[in-house]
Amino acid sequence: MSPAEFQDLWQQVSRQPVAPLDDPAFGSGGALDLEIIARARHLKSSLFDGAVQAIAPLYVSSICKERCTYCNYRAGSNDPSLRRTRLSLDELRREVEFLVESRPLRAVELVYASDPQLTPDDLCRHVELTSSILQKHGASTVGLSAEPMSVAGYRRLRGAGLTFSVVWMETYDQERYAACHPGTHVKTDFFYRLDSYERMLEAGLDGVGYGVLGGLGPWRRDWSMLILHQQWLRRRCGRGPDIVGIPRLKHAPGSAFQQIDAPPADSQFRALVALHNSLFPQVRPFVSTREDFDMCLQLASGGGCLFTFNCSTVPGGYTLPNRGAQFTTGDYDALLFAPRVRAAGHRVLWDWRPQPCYTDLV
Repeated sequence: MSPAEFQDLWQQVSRQPVAPLDDPAFGSGGALDLEIIARARHLKSSLFDGAVQAIAPLYVSSICKERCTYCNYRAGSNDPSLRRTRLSLDELRREVEFLVESRPLRAVELVYASDPQLTPDDLCRHVELTSSILQKHGASTVGLSAEPMSVAGYRRLRGAGLTFSVVWMETYDQERYAACHPGTHVKTDFFYRLDSYERMLEAGLDGVGYGVLGGLGPWRRDWSMLILHQQWLRRRCGRGPDIVGIPRLKHAPGSAFQQIDAPPADSQFRALVALHNSLFPQVRPFVSTREDFDMCLQLASGGGCLFTFNCSTVPGGYTLPNRGAQFTTGDYDALLFAPRVRAAGHRVLWDWRPQPCYTDLV
């Protein structure tokens, strides 16, 4: 997307958010929200019949060159409990084996800080190792959350066994983005990040994830831009992202963040996710343990989402005594919480692969 095209979209939603986000009643918990939530549940249920796709993140490094003001892993973090860590291959193996051998998890998302010592070759080795362990158990869904790469880089990772990649846009507000991402490294380049989705799609990844971090920018405009960006990518590339990140900002101990826009409140949050589900029911929200478990179940209504179970935001947090999380999370152990998911009317899919979204079904 060119800067001019982006500015046209941003000015459009600045004048008036996408309907029904422009309605003052949106997010109030009233009749409008209930109608959107009911429609989203019906569409999701008709496509997925309550099935949710289980996943666990695995943090590989907390060493970071970026200075994102809201993150505990940022360069310059003043959190005294933070111990910078980069997993060795043997440590990574132990972490993956814990998730897939002591738990029924068959989808692992490798999560990275912007570690200046990790090369594309390292990431390929990590993906290959994770994929090989999963394949022993009849599955191989490997995700990636890392700084944006070139088309060639994504193709190399795909050849190594990468199934999907996510890049959260954080906020579409360009001025706010610049204030929250100071410096001169990769993440400071707004348009390189914005164009990462086109590169992932061009590289042929099975799954591509986009999203915003609620609380960094104005949520009505950010979610309006998500909707317009999905539509733009489908027109331009023939398909759009099939995963949507929906995190809300969590306080980090080493943060230098100055709050301007409040994260969406619970009723607003539920309505936003339901609206996206009703417009793009094939796209799966990435339900994370940033939220309490009851909220996770509500967000999973009808199925068709990535549902996070075991979660540690510490590299080595599953099998090693490492300290210093990126942010605090719940840890919904798969053995303990999967029965609760099923009791809420959902089916848990452990062995799954992303399904690219080529067309709208509504």
